[in-house]
Amino acid sequence: MSCSEPDRRGRRALLLAALAMPLAGCFRPMLAETEPATALRGRIALPPVDGRIGYHLTLRLEERLGQPQAPDHRLEVTVTTTDRGLAIAQDNSVTRRTVTATAQWRLIGPAEDGSRGPVLSGREVTRSGYNATTSLFASRVAARTVERRLAEDLAERISRDILARADGLAPRAS
Repeated sequence: MSCSEPDRRGRRALLLAALAMPLAGCFRPMLAETEPATALRGRIALPPVDGRIGYHLTLRLEERLGQPQAPDHRLEVTVTTTDRGLAIAQDNSVTRRTVTATAQWRLIGPAEDGSRGPVLSGREVTRSGYNATTSLFASRVAARTVERRLAEDLAERISRDILARADGLAPRAS
């Protein structure tokens, strides 16, 4: 007696679901009301970063980490960008550009002895590209769009890293 193909697929799906059930209890939402990441919102003073990238970076960090209300931590971020031409046309004009943004960040928090030291740090890298056209205006708009995307991606990565490691940063009961 042989099984038809739909029966095999159904059995496989059922087997995979049964194997995944024990893992379902291992996952919990990072921003649930009872999680340390939620308690951290509004407790981080955000960095003043210069330029368009800094503006978009700070806006997205504020969305993810909350507006600082009673900050006891301070975030320091340094962003560097490199712009590289990839595709060169026959007339030696660059038609494709790649921009790489790197953020070095440190989260400074209160230490037990009253001094402030880094409690978390990291380095995030992201890349994006755009087509450079013969229209100067279109190329500038494309470059600014890439800067915004890079800044938002860096902010997402930084905030996700901080919130994922928020267990050690939870406020102490007094």
